[in-house]
Amino acid sequence: MKKNNDVIFLGVSDMKSLKKLASLEGSLKSNGMIWVVWPKGQKQLSGNDVRNKALEVGLVDVKVCSFSESLNALKMMIPKARR
Repeated sequence: MKKNNDVIFLGVSDMKSLKKLASLEGSLKSNGMIWVVWPKGQKQLSGNDVRNKALEVGLVDVKVCSFSESLNALKMMIPKARR
């Protein structure tokens, strides 16, 4: 993947696909963002799962939104202390 991206969109549908989040920080600008987008109302993946994985890999969530009628999204960033 290209380096120094301002924005990366990661579409996920389950915990397995969420593992990809760990490899994306190196492709971001220091003040860049990753939007993680997942289907609403699914038991196998929730907003808390996405948030917990982000914290596990050193990212913080800074915004949540309803991306569409069927998708949610969380905006992840590198914490200010590490930029």
